[in-house]
Amino acid sequence: MLHDRMALRVIADLLRSTGGLTERVGSALCADAEVMTRNITLLQDIDLLSQRQIALADILDSDDLAHSLSTCRLEWIASAYRPANEAFGEPDSEEDDILFGNA
Repeated sequence: MLHDRMALRVIADLLRSTGGLTERVGSALCADAEVMTRNITLLQDIDLLSQRQIALADILDSDDLAHSLSTCRLEWIASAYRPANEAFGEPDSEEDDILFGNA
């Protein structure tokens, strides 16, 4: 459905924007050497949050969600998708399933 695809693209834009903001916060905190030294693990977590948000946005914005999920550059996303894909299999080409890009 076109409406579902548009909704996913809006969500993707919001995730991408939030990921960018998260990245800017992390970068600003890294600009202070003392803060960076004391909080290196937390700053790495902030960077990971940003990467995950942007990767999820790219998946939601793709034309083929199943392919994007299974080939995502962040392994935690691809590995989280594999069990669901194995349990339910690939959809029929006639299915109108937004999760597999047939919308």
